[in-house]
This record gives sequence, structure tokens and C-alpha cells, in this order.
Amino acid sequence: MLPLAELPKLHGLPETATAILDGLDVFAVILDRDLRAIYANDVARRSETPTELGLLRTIEFQHRARQVLETGVHSHRDPHPDDPGAPVRTHVIRVEQEFLVVIAEDLGAAQRLTAMRRDFIANVSHELKTPIAAVGLLAEAVKEAADDPELVREFAASLVKESKRLADLSRDIIQLSEAQSTLRPEHLEEVDLRTVVDEEVDAHESFAERRGVDLIFIDSSNPKRTAAIQGRASAISSSVANILSNAIRHSPAGASVRIRIAHKKRHFTVTITDTGPGIPAEHLERIFERFYRVDGARSREDGGTGLGLSIARHSLRAHGGDVTVRSTPGEGSRFTLSFPLNDIPKKKRAKRVKRTRKALQQLTDTKGRA
Repeated sequence: MLPLAELPKLHGLPETATAILDGLDVFAVILDRDLRAIYANDVARRSETPTELGLLRTIEFQHRARQVLETGVHSHRDPHPDDPGAPVRTHVIRVEQEFLVVIAEDLGAAQRLTAMRRDFIANVSHELKTPIAAVGLLAEAVKEAADDPELVREFAASLVKESKRLADLSRDIIQLSEAQSTLRPEHLEEVDLRTVVDEEVDAHESFAERRGVDLIFIDSSNPKRTAAIQGRASAISSSVANILSNAIRHSPAGASVRIRIAHKKRHFTVTITDTGPGIPAEHLERIFERFYRVDGARSREDGGTGLGLSIARHSLRAHGGDVTVRSTPGEGSRFTLSFPLNDIPKKKRAKRVKRTRKALQQLTDTKGRA
């Protein structure tokens, strides 16, 4: 079979048919009775992925194609949603008794998205099931132990804990949904990153104190440069809050968490460093996945929902930034939040203005002499 890019544009075929195929934004070819490609539309010619072309060579497809040639009944095949190895949707249609039109569409990305949604729903259901069941059981236990104040207090304390877990999970699901949504112009406002970090450090002081952790704030930013971006203040605040609370939660009593802000070239960075147990290398690529936990039992005991890091990454990327992590087991982890800035330092701005004025003056002088 010739490479599709080398096939002639027309091969004795009706011009209308080829014009229609060229107008499609999916892979389309025409095969002869020997199942050889004799025409390919522009998408097929430009295709750099062998997925659709490889399909034409499979025994299963060739059997289908010959059936269509013999019967004239067109064949449509959707990929199985649970088989990522076969992501192509195909239509095979007989034309003028001796040709086959094959239209193929790679649905791999759609399959992955569907799988992610299905997994997310399953994970949410699983995460909600335990606290909901616990709340029901504890409510009944409180009712049964009405004559025993000691038991009522014990069950009520557990009821409060499970209720908080439900509330935290509901809040994080809403935040994740917002983080994954597109930032609309009407939702944007000027957000001062220094102020956001200051407020979150202050807001986490009591939590850190309860855990026996010291918060150390270091401002290494350039006071002459702005730290403002256009974005959604609540989303940026939740990103910083999730990373900071995660660092506090995983730090042992007596340890410290350092928060450093700085300007680095055209970016404003927030670096949060803890001295916790660290993250093994095999987990680093996955910790930003929804509900992924390095130590599930410990995370639930500490009150984590498994969504905080995912919320942070989605929020930052929606604002054009990102969050990265470096970690050494036994020594701790360092998360770096990076926000792109469009500002120009005052000195550089003044130099640009001076150069522009000089260039304009030279241009004016030249015209005057002319």
C-alpha cells in the first residue's frame, strides 16, 4: 500500500465524492476491490499517527470490508469504551459496486475523558459512602444511648468528625469543578499574590499551632515589581491553601514549614517546603491525580480528602501557571507554585521609554533635514 501522502488526488473517481471527503475533518480513504487505498482526503494525507492506517491492515477489518463489497450493506463499528487499545470508530460504505469509502475517527482522547469521568464518579461514591454510613450509624447510636451521657458525648464527637469530613469533601468537589472550568473574562479581577499568600499564612497559623508546626514566612520578592495577575481570587487562594495545609498536615510536631515568595524572571513564585516524611519517587508523577494518596489510611486519619493537590494544579494551569514538586524520602517535600507576570521592572520600563523617545527624535530630525 502506497503511503497516503503519495496517492494521486483523483483516481478516476467522481469529483463530487472526493470533494465531499476532502471537506470532512476526519480520516477518509477510498479502497478498490483488492482493498488497496487509491484515494485519501487531506486529513488522511496529513495524518502522522498510524492508528487509522493500521486498522486497514487488520484481518478483522478486511473481513468486514469484503462483506460490504459483497452485500452492499454498509458497516458501522464503535470502539468499546473499556478497550483503550481499539479507539477507532469506523464507517465502511460501498460506492459504485467496486469501491469502498472508509471513514475513521480516533476517539482515544474521548475514551480517556469518559474513563476519567467514570473513575471520578466511582471514587466520589466510594469516598462519600463511608462518612454517610458513619453519620447514620452514629445518629442511631446517639438516640439509643440517650440515657448514658458519657456515650452520647463519645458518639457526638465522632458524629462531628464525620460531618466535617463530609463537608470538606463536598467543598473540595465544588472547588475542583471550579478549577477545571474555563476562566471567563467577567470572572477575572486583579489579584495581588503577595496579599493572597499573606492572608493564607495568617489563616493557617492556628492549624499549624494545633499540629505543633512553626510557619516561617520569607519575602524574597522584588518590592519594585508588581505581583498582580488577572484571575479568580478564590481559586488562587484555594491553591495556596491546599498546598500549605498539606505541608502542615504531613509535618511532624516540632517541625517547621517555610513559605518563600520571590520574583524569578517573568514569574512570581511561592515555594512551600516541609520537613515531613517525603514522597517516594514512584509516587511523584501521580500525586496530583484526583483522590490519589501515597498513604491512604494516614491521609484519611489526618483529614485529607485526596483532592487538594489536584485542585491546586488545575487552578494554577487555568491561570497560565503550574505547580511542581521535589521530594526526598525522609527529608521532606518542596512545592513550587509559579505565576506568569506581564510586568516590566521600573528600570527596564524607563530604559525602553528613553530608547523609544530617542528613536522618535532621530526620525523627526531626519524628516526635518529631508
